[in-house]
Amino acid sequence: MTAWFDTVKACVGWDLADQAQIAKLRSWLNSNLSQVVEYLGEQLAECKGAHALMSNKRFVRRLHATLGEWLSGLLEGAFEGERAQERRAFGTGLLERDLTFNDVILLEGLARSRLFELAREQLSDDAEALSATMRSLDKALNLDSALIYSGYLEVRDAELERALLDRFLTVTGFSRTLYENLVEARSNGVAEVARAG
Repeated sequence: MTAWFDTVKACVGWDLADQAQIAKLRSWLNSNLSQVVEYLGEQLAECKGAHALMSNKRFVRRLHATLGEWLSGLLEGAFEGERAQERRAFGTGLLERDLTFNDVILLEGLARSRLFELAREQLSDDAEALSATMRSLDKALNLDSALIYSGYLEVRDAELERALLDRFLTVTGFSRTLYENLVEARSNGVAEVARAG
């Protein structure tokens, strides 16, 4: 994954200047984080047609915690090593949090517009600085999406594989144990051939 993600960073042109811009944006957000998270939660619920759930305090707390983790992680700005793995793991956990990658795409658009307003207020309409900040934010959104999506795909592919296996077992009448024994025997045979070759 490291080599692939290094290629992604090179493609979007992520550098230390971007990391510094994102750190500034994060510092501006700190005092407004709860309001932005609340806004994102309301907008997401409305777009998903789940506005009735916003009266459930437990649901709202869970949603806000997830959105806060997503937004804070996005603006962490360090897309390296363990930090990159944490963002990928966030993508892996999306389904457990009742969010899809489509929700993340929607959140990106909502957050971008809200963060644009925040940056514009802080930069007093300095067009050049605002443009640089938004370019860095776009790069961070792209990198974050790549990490989250790779984690999300891992879970989705595993679920698809389980569903296909269940279907195969139902159609063939094989037991799961028999299937697993056949897979193990096949992989042992492939390993023997590789050693002999």
